[in-house]
Amino acid sequence: MPEKIRVLLAISEMAGGGSQRQMIGILQRLDRARFQPYLYIVSSGGELLPEVPSDVPVFVFAERCRKSRWYYPGQAHRARILDLAEVLRTESIAVVYDRTYHMTLITAAAVRLTPAPRVSVIVTDPRLDFESNAERFRPVKRWMLRRAYHSADRVVAVSDGVRQAAIDYYGLPPDKALTLYNFFDIERIDRLMAEPLPADEAKQPGRFEIVAAGRLHPQKGFSFLLEAVRELVRIRGYHQIHLRILGVGALEAELRAYVAQHQLESHVTLAGFRPNPLPYLRQADLFCLSSLYEGMPNALVEAMLCYTPVLATDCPSGPREILHGGRFGRLVPPAGSHALADAIEDAIQHPVAWQSLVPAARVHIEQHFSPTAGIQKLEDLLTNLIMPS
Repeated sequence: MPEKIRVLLAISEMAGGGSQRQMIGILQRLDRARFQPYLYIVSSGGELLPEVPSDVPVFVFAERCRKSRWYYPGQAHRARILDLAEVLRTESIAVVYDRTYHMTLITAAAVRLTPAPRVSVIVTDPRLDFESNAERFRPVKRWMLRRAYHSADRVVAVSDGVRQAAIDYYGLPPDKALTLYNFFDIERIDRLMAEPLPADEAKQPGRFEIVAAGRLHPQKGFSFLLEAVRELVRIRGYHQIHLRILGVGALEAELRAYVAQHQLESHVTLAGFRPNPLPYLRQADLFCLSSLYEGMPNALVEAMLCYTPVLATDCPSGPREILHGGRFGRLVPPAGSHALADAIEDAIQHPVAWQSLVPAARVHIEQHFSPTAGIQKLEDLLTNLIMPS
């Protein structure tokens, strides 16, 4: 019997984000007759870590290497590279799959010390993502990232828009980059969205329930969404609106302050992290994605699978591809609270028209984002890197 392919999946941490959810899906679904998966993370903990299958060895840098009180510039990065290279060597890893640019910087250097084919995944437009984050030594890191992606055996983008953006930003050869959409466990989503909610979190009669989900980070555009709610409630008189935002992050205090300042406490709930957000999506009258940029917004797809009408900003990139140019939901320009308010008002006034898009949206996702096709493409890619046809 052929030896299983030892594939190491690497990501910085296992908090409850879309990339982390995809890593869980891959770890759960890789064919165990062909693959032995491993997981490497930098930080310990994370809401999704308990969902890692029991047969997957997990290596946590923070637990393997005692943290120094003082790090000179680059020392922590170097320690992570050396530790990952040691894992690659001792576990005889055949192929590496890394996700998000922070991890790519580590894995690219580690495989130079312990060679292995490498797949690097880009999840958002790199110009918007990398340059909008508060990165130290930005010019140096950009040069390092360009070098890291060029040295990868394949670069995977989660949408066609992200693929083209990566080619343009890093000067990648087009034949090195390919698109593999995120996949979604539809049976799991159907099961979880049917779970009951506590009585105090169920939709109240007479409310128009809007749900948004994601990290409380400037990328997600929640400040524009809150401004839209304020305009609808305070100026246009739609007092039945209730917005529930699912997620945690650095902007929580700022968003709570805005809600308090404009006396929107009865119209906005910052609900924090929910292990199962799907019942909230299922009960909503509208799901709203207000992002300034995306790659492949998982929550938007999950809302469509939950039979919920969707509104999304036409940001780079992902929403336009998912919604087929607006065929399966409304698209509005990003970074505009007035456009969001107009679209939400239209959803309130014309619920039948918005609901009429839902059946076709669900079928579209079932046909294009199923886990069977997605995991097969990934398995073929990993196999071909070590056993070229």
